[in-house]
Amino acid sequence: MSTFSQINTNIQSQQAFQNLSDTSEELSTRRERLSTGLRINSASDDAAGFEIAKGLEARTGSQQQALRNIGDAKSALSTAEGALDSQLDILQTAKEKATQAANGSLSQDERNAIGGELKQLTSELGDIQENATFNGDKLLGGNSFVFQTGASSTSTFEVETPDASLGGDNSVLGLSENFDLSSDGEAAAAVDEGDFSTKDISVGSDLTGSGNVQVSTPSGSGNNNLASGLNGGKFNIEVTESDTGSGNLNFSVEGRGGEPQDIDVDASGNATITLEESSSGNTIEFDVGTNFSTGDVAANESKEFSVTVRDQADIGKRLDGGTANNARAIIDDVDEAINNVTSELSNLGASQNRLSFKESNLETTRTNLNAAQSRIEDADFAKEQTQVAKLQVQQQSGTAQLAQANAAGQSVLSLLQ
Repeated sequence: MSTFSQINTNIQSQQAFQNLSDTSEELSTRRERLSTGLRINSASDDAAGFEIAKGLEARTGSQQQALRNIGDAKSALSTAEGALDSQLDILQTAKEKATQAANGSLSQDERNAIGGELKQLTSELGDIQENATFNGDKLLGGNSFVFQTGASSTSTFEVETPDASLGGDNSVLGLSENFDLSSDGEAAAAVDEGDFSTKDISVGSDLTGSGNVQVSTPSGSGNNNLASGLNGGKFNIEVTESDTGSGNLNFSVEGRGGEPQDIDVDASGNATITLEESSSGNTIEFDVGTNFSTGDVAANESKEFSVTVRDQADIGKRLDGGTANNARAIIDDVDEAINNVTSELSNLGASQNRLSFKESNLETTRTNLNAAQSRIEDADFAKEQTQVAKLQVQQQSGTAQLAQANAAGQSVLSLLQ
């Protein structure tokens, strides 16, 4: 039966209304896409596409943070490089000063003045190492830094920074190495025989026990540097025939940290001369008992020799009161430090270059992932605008058809006239 003559149910109007509703809903979706720029605004728009796009978005967001991490890492390494450059400048100055001090034309006062300058340079080396920090972390303490350079947990880059302290087993400067006093006697002490050129005056192989020079060490350790309060240095010793008439020799000592002293020692004695003492009671002593006899010095004659006890805690202290030979030893130490620092600078430069490559690769990867995400969820404005224009026409037409369908029942009423 035709629905034309039915009054209670206007099927044409219902169909027109349903079509108009569908058109309006589709038009709303298209307008939302144009206003947001996204094809997928909710999971219901494209469930699979929504999942893929959000996964890509999370990854690219992490990559953006990783790029910032790389920037921070490069800044940290640049800070470390700047500190090492400053230390290198100081080392080059120290070498110039040590080379100057090695010249035999200088007086002891002039050499001591250079030693004072080296003390200050050494202190500044320590200050630079101590203050080279980034976000509170020491950059020149021999630490390992692990930088997060990617979106995955395994995308890391580890950099070993140098230990640029004055001394220590791994220090690149090596200007404050502890002596092994039980085996490294020649490194810790030396004797210039002076007027006793034909006499064997040497340091013992065991400086903490029997031997010519005995060096006090910290309690409980036999392989460390000088004990607290002891600085070492050069000690000039004058030997004269004793004026007591006993045939003994008289030793007069004047050196760093100690007052001149006169000690009578006979040829068979085992007395020691205190070269340096401190408030802590630690001493550096020289054994003179078995190495000298009254025949070594003629009546009314004086001879001199010197004992040098080295303390590598400070190259300035080693030069202060030292000889040209001490300066030459400092040149060797500074040369090694310069070589080590330049090598570490090269390593830091290589690490910075590698970070730059990582940064470039990460930028390329992030760009490609952004393109993939865009293809999945971004709206095609040209297409969407075309659809909006079509849907607007359909909406207007649907509205007109709904009005006509609603008016169709009026024609049936004319049959009742």
